[in-house]
Amino acid sequence: MLCTGFSINTMATAPSHRSRQLRLRFDDSPVWEPATLEAAVQREASRPVRLTLTENRSVLLSFRRRGGAVLLRLHRMFLHAPLPVVRAVARGLRRGTSRSADGDVRRFMNENLHRVRRVPRTLPPLVTRGQVHDLQHVYDRLNTRFFAASLRVPLTWGRGSGRARRGGLTFGSYDPVLALIRIHPVLDRREVPAYFLESVVYHEMLHHHLGGVPDAAGRTVYHSRAFREAEARYPQQREALAWEKVNLPHLLRASQELDRQRKARAAARRR
Repeated sequence: MLCTGFSINTMATAPSHRSRQLRLRFDDSPVWEPATLEAAVQREASRPVRLTLTENRSVLLSFRRRGGAVLLRLHRMFLHAPLPVVRAVARGLRRGTSRSADGDVRRFMNENLHRVRRVPRTLPPLVTRGQVHDLQHVYDRLNTRFFAASLRVPLTWGRGSGRARRGGLTFGSYDPVLALIRIHPVLDRREVPAYFLESVVYHEMLHHHLGGVPDAAGRTVYHSRAFREAEARYPQQREALAWEKVNLPHLLRASQELDRQRKARAAARRR
């Protein structure tokens, strides 16, 4: 997770005028060589930059200052970044915060998450029709109501192995590499109101729609202020939170039972 890829340290001097983007691209070849990417960021930031390229899967962009230079760490995906994205990264260096690395950088990172994992992953079988609730119908309603039917993201009922968290339960998740929404099957129950299931699916759809925002340390923040404001637009959000608070103990017990049943079935198949 924390292994460092290609590292380059250069003299803290102005870049040569010959530093440039590669002129030719073949298929999915990089736009930049490591040295020219460093020179371009340094030129756009108007300050010395020492670039380290990494294979870090969790922190895609971070930087700190040492002496008169900026120590910049970028995932190797940035070798494929177009010039406007490189300029946006440089703006963040000039302002002293990666939070200012606006939508260009966020969109680029979200669109290039397939470069983070070396082993390609494929979508699991998609199961949207449950015993009580049909996730596809829920998704279609929300997509039309809040996103002008513009989202294209698959979803499925999960396996029932969602982890507990601080006395709670992960009802839904969004996998940015697969661009897949998973919903915990404990919500496929008659006592779970439609508005609560909708609030969970809507939450995960927002993750797909908005992506993450880099904070001042370069870490990706998914529940940003913009995310919370968008989430609050769901008209029954407060009702959903109140219902969760009252019914969480029951859902935790039901989830544990689902997990026991799943493990028992797996053990029976192995015999």
